[in-house]
Amino acid sequence: MNANVRKKIELFAENRRKVHKAFNWDWDMMSVVSGLVFAEADLEADTDKMKECEKILKKKTSVFSVFRNTDSLLMLSKMAISDDPEKYLDTIIELYNKISRGKIFDDSYMVLAAILLYDQNRVEDADALIEKYKDIMKRMSKEHPILTSGEDRPLAMMLAMTDKDVDTIIKEMEECYSYMKKNFKGYSDPIQGLSQVLTVTDGDMIEKCDKVIDIYNRFKDRGIKYGREYEFTSLGALIGLDVDKDVLIDEILEADTLLASYKGFGAWNMDKTTRLMFAAILTAQEYEKNSTGLYATAIGSSLAIVVAEEIAMMIVIIMCATAANNN
Repeated sequence: MNANVRKKIELFAENRRKVHKAFNWDWDMMSVVSGLVFAEADLEADTDKMKECEKILKKKTSVFSVFRNTDSLLMLSKMAISDDPEKYLDTIIELYNKISRGKIFDDSYMVLAAILLYDQNRVEDADALIEKYKDIMKRMSKEHPILTSGEDRPLAMMLAMTDKDVDTIIKEMEECYSYMKKNFKGYSDPIQGLSQVLTVTDGDMIEKCDKVIDIYNRFKDRGIKYGREYEFTSLGALIGLDVDKDVLIDEILEADTLLASYKGFGAWNMDKTTRLMFAAILTAQEYEKNSTGLYATAIGSSLAIVVAEEIAMMIVIIMCATAANNN
């Protein structure tokens, strides 16, 4: 197993443990997201600093604020790894207010979209990017009114940060969606997510789609079923890595086995397809650092992590809704 991948998995698992212990009142999946944020930055989770950030968050926002809902640990983690947590929060709130202008309801996915703008150093041109993002969301809703929802916001913001114009973005997404629907029937929502991921990257769309199919089938040939629900989107972050695909899959499966050995990642806490996705994302991030191929973009290795953060948030929101309906 690649030493850097092993180190990343161990760091991720330890960070999740630390955060879960310090914030055991929160949804367990959000401690996974928090652990991921620190691991992406190659840092050990600093829960003492997170608690200091929590005081800042409570001072700056109301008890009903979206920033103190299901994604509060994501916000605290991002604040904790910043040089100036209070300034970081102020900027994210400002960006969020611009993104959410005209919307009736608060939306955790808009928080993640605001975080993306800041983390990609696009605050200076945020106004233009937000307008482009809103145009993308409007066009997506027109093409697929049933499929398009708040879950699409973070990747729509990533699409807005590319050099592609909106017409090109929609055209490429539709090309991917139509092609993948012929190969994976009955999975419209994850295919839409995949089309967004693949459109963020450069290169011929059909070639990129075929690479996704190839990786999926390589897992299948080994008796491993890669998730075809929300996890399916993450396959788009694997295609541009400068590594033999069989070697990559070996690494991912070894990473998955290692991850399964840690508390919080076993069958009681997380299903196999979700864990495999996190193993794939973290493996991809390590290999992405050395990738300079056709699909490398200015957004870089953050694509894989953004996909993982968004999917984890999606799971938590679904869990919250399910719990509320059962009460």
